[in-house]
Amino acid sequence: MSDDKHQQDLATQIKNYHRSGEFDKALEISNRVLKSDPPDLEAYDARWRLIAEMFSEVDAKKTISPEIETLLKAHPETLELLNAAYWGYMHFPGRAKNVPSSLIDKMLQHPRTTVYMTALLGLAERSEDASQKWHYYRRLIDECTTSDLRELSWYCFTHKNMLGLVEVDRSLASDDYLDELIDRYLKSHLSYCQETQQWFGQAYTESVKWRLKLNNRLDKALETLERAEIRLGEKEEQEWLIENNEGTVEFGHKRISRLRAEIYYHQERWSEAYDGLNAYAPDFLESLSKRFSDESTINYFYILGRSAEGIGNWEKAKDYYTDAHFALTPHSDAQAGLKRVYQQIERSNPTITFEAFLKETEAAYKIREEADREHIRQKLLSNRINEKAADFRLQTLDGESYTLSDMSGKVVMLDVGASWCGPCNMAVPQLKRIYEHFSKTKDFIFWGVNDGETPQKVQESLDEHQPPWPVLLDPTREVAKAYKVEYIPDFILIDKKGYWQYRYDSADLIDGQPLIWMIESLLSD
Repeated sequence: MSDDKHQQDLATQIKNYHRSGEFDKALEISNRVLKSDPPDLEAYDARWRLIAEMFSEVDAKKTISPEIETLLKAHPETLELLNAAYWGYMHFPGRAKNVPSSLIDKMLQHPRTTVYMTALLGLAERSEDASQKWHYYRRLIDECTTSDLRELSWYCFTHKNMLGLVEVDRSLASDDYLDELIDRYLKSHLSYCQETQQWFGQAYTESVKWRLKLNNRLDKALETLERAEIRLGEKEEQEWLIENNEGTVEFGHKRISRLRAEIYYHQERWSEAYDGLNAYAPDFLESLSKRFSDESTINYFYILGRSAEGIGNWEKAKDYYTDAHFALTPHSDAQAGLKRVYQQIERSNPTITFEAFLKETEAAYKIREEADREHIRQKLLSNRINEKAADFRLQTLDGESYTLSDMSGKVVMLDVGASWCGPCNMAVPQLKRIYEHFSKTKDFIFWGVNDGETPQKVQESLDEHQPPWPVLLDPTREVAKAYKVEYIPDFILIDKKGYWQYRYDSADLIDGQPLIWMIESLLSD
């Protein structure tokens, strides 16, 4: 067996054992990496990923950092070695902040290479000051432009990062430079879509969104949407949309038309804006979060209200401003809009105060809110899966076993998640509310299922969040595979007869809903 084959096999073995949840076996095999000569950089990376996941941050650093330092001292500083060392430090929380400045300096000695650009990205990531980030992104753009490297993804997303900085600090770019920056972003994004065979409409619409966010050259934004529609009319673009499940051609046209209406709104073309916003409004009743807490929905209500006000439709303006004002996170300008509506509607009846007017609009809102909640509830509860639930037997950290088939006659909810998943962690307070809500219900079982992590990571998560329900270890991702889990958190609900009835793959919970609705529905069967 050649050395190359042996090295490839060693890295693959570590990854395979890691993937299958046999962490100790993977660690044992990874120890062979330390004796490889020349150094097996792919296997080193697989080992460091494993150690970063298995151990605490402190213990992982105690192992990985000396190994990186030893590699750099014992071997010639090739580009491959510098790159491997950099990504070794990136496995720790804090990412680029862990990379020593001495290593960054060595990487910057190799201009017009991927290693050089990686160092610039790292410097931008660990900079706290926006102007410093801007400086490193500018250098990276220049490097991408002058080098022979075809790093379109870097070129495209560096432009996007720069636009994000301008959104926070408008002083970073003049209007003319911002216009140029958005044009370059669009051009690079289109090239990236061409190279990766993605939907070109994504590039067009994203650049338009940036022009809207930054209120820059909206005339160009309209021209861009015209180009997007022409492209969408092409057979190749339509086939790609459908084949890659990115939506229908009709959906593509709707997205373009909606953005056009938003541009009309910013241009104070109120009649065109109002007609377009109404005709191409998103599905507000798609979910509770979409209706009541989504920032884009609340903003959409507000601009509909402002457009209605612009054409003098005061009753419609009142309704939309009310929806924006009494949302879970109210729009900051909605009350001022209601004040203007009040002054128009109640001018003939000065005895009604603005406070009384607000109470009246809130009462009407509550009626609409309840009707919308019921619509969403009925839609969710009617969409049952009704599939025999796959059985499994898993253990807690304490070695206590739990088997699904033993739960016959009970409703079971599985919370499939992991400690690295931000939305999973954000959902914990709402899940505790659900657990408490059903704490005295004997026919309800709540299990957490940890998706493929090491016992060390599970213990750290338990210590931090203190869940009152059992958390089962699933190192081989048995549950995720059986229930076709693509994203976490994923909540699986199983009825008393052992049939999988509902899935909710979102952390967007409002007062425990819609999971409480689903559980109550299954308990009542």
